[in-house]
Amino acid sequence: MRNLIIGNILSFIAAVFLGISCYAKDRKKIFTYQLVNCATYTVASYFFGTYAAITTLIFCCIRSILIMKDRYTSTAAYILVIAVIAFGIMANNRGIVGLLPVIASVVYNLCCYYITDPHLTRYSILINELIWVTYAFIIKDFSTGISDTIIIIVDITAIIHYHNKLSTENIL
Repeated sequence: MRNLIIGNILSFIAAVFLGISCYAKDRKKIFTYQLVNCATYTVASYFFGTYAAITTLIFCCIRSILIMKDRYTSTAAYILVIAVIAFGIMANNRGIVGLLPVIASVVYNLCCYYITDPHLTRYSILINELIWVTYAFIIKDFSTGISDTIIIIVDITAIIHYHNKLSTENIL
């Protein structure tokens, strides 16, 4: 029970940084906040005993650093995808459920390479969060499940705000 409480506290802190990233206007800032999110959630995953998530999140931290330094090349993207799949499967101790972080990370790694527009990055965050929310509730990470549901709402709000702003600008 103690590990579950500690994991939920750390997950909540991680979720705050992910929420902040939804409103960042600059790609590097988005990934700076996501780096802190991933690092904190990596530690939280230890307390949940979810080893596939730990390995995939470590590679997510590496991805964020590479993006922040403008070194996320196609080679780096594909190496990270292969590493996430290989190490995620090897470390998986949760069966099919343990594959959800691997799937989410692979999809998001590819989106991070192919999508450079900050607005479109929000869409990829949305898809990624839907997978992570499902995973969170299954492993009893209620803090992440609830906070990521809120982040999904925040992300949708940011997307709607962006589209409304575009509509207003196009009218004027």
